[in-house]
Amino acid sequence: MSCVVAFLLLISCLIVCLAIPHTNTTDELALMSLKKHITFDPGNILANNWSTATSFCSWIGVACSAGHQRVTSLNLYSMRLEGTLPPQVGNLSFLVSINLSNNSFHGYLPRELTHLHRLKDMNLAYNNFGGDIPSSWFAMLPQLQHLFLTNNSLAGSIPSSLFNVTALETLNLEGNFIEGNISEEIRNLSNLKILDLGHNHFSGVISPILFNMPSLRLINLRANSLSGILQVVMIMSNIPSTLEVLNLGYNQLHGRIPSNLHKCTELRVLDLESNRFTGSIPKEICTLTKLKELYLGKNNLTGTYHSTTFLMRVQFMLNYKCFSCYKNSNTLVAF
Repeated sequence: MSCVVAFLLLISCLIVCLAIPHTNTTDELALMSLKKHITFDPGNILANNWSTATSFCSWIGVACSAGHQRVTSLNLYSMRLEGTLPPQVGNLSFLVSINLSNNSFHGYLPRELTHLHRLKDMNLAYNNFGGDIPSSWFAMLPQLQHLFLTNNSLAGSIPSSLFNVTALETLNLEGNFIEGNISEEIRNLSNLKILDLGHNHFSGVISPILFNMPSLRLINLRANSLSGILQVVMIMSNIPSTLEVLNLGYNQLHGRIPSNLHKCTELRVLDLESNRFTGSIPKEICTLTKLKELYLGKNNLTGTYHSTTFLMRVQFMLNYKCFSCYKNSNTLVAF
């Protein structure tokens, strides 16, 4: 019996010993595949530094865990690289952070990135990725906290599976061609702080749900095709709003500016310019003591506004926006 136990222990040790170099090789092969898919490397950074003659953990832009020597971070930010992202990157199964922003990557986003179960930060901003955002990603990325896909050429709609990533704190899809409605399922993102969907093709109405997400600090929906009446309904009145920036400029919103915007007591920036708002500026906005920037130009506002202390405190209101109010359809009188 003791011989059998000893034999089994020996086999177990062999399996473990063989598994470690294999997994490290997997990471190295994934990185070498990425290197092969780079078609332009003006600084020869990867060409000269990413060599199998040295440990991949010492390569520029690569960081590894201390124990298992697995790749945990890949940062090739602003290296002027051109190429595509191969599916083998999905084999970097210990990856926590990937930053390929400010390069010239193109092609489709690999569905294989769904294998990166430990991923917390994904920044692919300022490239030229196209196609849809893979719907399969988010069912398998439960730890994702920050997603930056800013300024690419992505189309389609936001996958409904994204709204199940409850750890998400930053969702930045600004500057793409994404369309459709902003789903009320967004309420599931209970930790979301930054919602930036500006400069896309979103349509439909803005759900009051957005004003009942107590973690949200920034909402940017600028330059879409959103329409309807802006409804700021505080369902959870006992939970204070943390919203600091609300940018809804350059849409097709109409009706009156909601007076209960004053319940967003932390607002520093309020941008409603270039819509179809009518009526007067609600006097309640004057109670927003932290407001620094107010943009209301290019609407159809009429009536009066309070100048004195409020206008002295709010930058650009008097020197820029109220000047433009007279030039761009608004008719306002100070008193």
